[in-house]
Amino acid sequence: MPYLSQLLDNKIMDSADTVIGRLEDIIVMPKSGEYVPLEFLVVKIKGNKDFDYIPYKYVETFTSNEISLKFLAKKIPFQKVVDDKFLRLRKHVFDQQIVDLSGARVVRVNDLRIGNFSGEMCVLGIDVSTKGLLRRLKMEWLDAFDLLRVHLIDWREAQPLKGTLKLDIVSEHLKHLHPADLANIIEDLGMNHRNNLVQSLEAQNAANVFEEVTPELQKILIKHWGPKKSSRILSQVSAEEIADLMKTLPEDEAQTFISYLKDNKAKNVKTLIEYENDTAGGLMSTDFVLAHMDWSVAKAVHEVKRLSHTLRSIVYVYVIDDKGVFCGPVSMRNLLVSSPRKKLESLVKDFSISSVLHPEYKLDKIIEVMTKYDLYTSAVVDENNKLLGVVSIDDIMRHLFPHA
Repeated sequence: MPYLSQLLDNKIMDSADTVIGRLEDIIVMPKSGEYVPLEFLVVKIKGNKDFDYIPYKYVETFTSNEISLKFLAKKIPFQKVVDDKFLRLRKHVFDQQIVDLSGARVVRVNDLRIGNFSGEMCVLGIDVSTKGLLRRLKMEWLDAFDLLRVHLIDWREAQPLKGTLKLDIVSEHLKHLHPADLANIIEDLGMNHRNNLVQSLEAQNAANVFEEVTPELQKILIKHWGPKKSSRILSQVSAEEIADLMKTLPEDEAQTFISYLKDNKAKNVKTLIEYENDTAGGLMSTDFVLAHMDWSVAKAVHEVKRLSHTLRSIVYVYVIDDKGVFCGPVSMRNLLVSSPRKKLESLVKDFSISSVLHPEYKLDKIIEVMTKYDLYTSAVVDENNKLLGVVSIDDIMRHLFPHA
């Protein structure tokens, strides 16, 4: 089975062994998740400025040593134009970044493996190894002791990000990856590919990925998109994540981005921006399930269902009285096992006033309180004990290890 680099620029002969030109490129029709048969040979005819296209069905022998046709050149219907929906392997695939779906990474195409599959000559593999690059550059002698190994990726498992393959096909596969894996892929792509790939995802999926990329890349992306286009994704991002991002922008620029958010989210972001990053106010989330003392379990469960798609996780429902004073949490476990008619006031978990946080608390104080009371989450209240937000262990870990 030859590699594309071993075929390119080779002589093409007709059935009378007359050289008709040299192989300039190979054309295929891209199909997601399938090996693609060779459709046309792009031939450079001596003395002709333009390329001619020979349908692959007229090829007799196709190896690195010989490319020959079944008929005399004059009996083969050469084509002058090929539809743009086709993909040129040398022009569109060589050196391009591709997403290796099985490895959840970005690699570069150094060569392509051509071979027979189900009776058709197809593109079978993508060589991303240094050995493939040396082969293509005709410098294999540098690996005289054969120390380098070929690394082939199955063509069906990789999706080129340039050429005629549509991004909606790519994103259909990529959306099944974990947001953290997809974020790693996006961080390795060029700016145009990053932009197109993120924008091709549904808003919620794009937001999940956006929260996983580095703060530096977040800043680059929103500046590239601008406030209006960014709002589609930022509307699905947590208020605390947006606030952290806005703090890195000039004040007037940050206000412009915030102005495109919905009123409630914009209000929460503006509140969070006022706090330092390493304080309870800066770390807290304003996205949680709020309930009232006189609510029934059934009503609280309905509220959980209504908000569940907007929240990362739900461990507690946070209960307040009619004045907004924090009364305590109710665990999801208690909600699930309690009678639907039961009132939340009978389920509110007793808590020590010392176990709540205040927005000015620094990180060491937050950790001290949460460790002392063995808390996964802790409420943040103001001087009047009104609920402002919730800090979780996840919020602390993300602050301590932002690039993990």
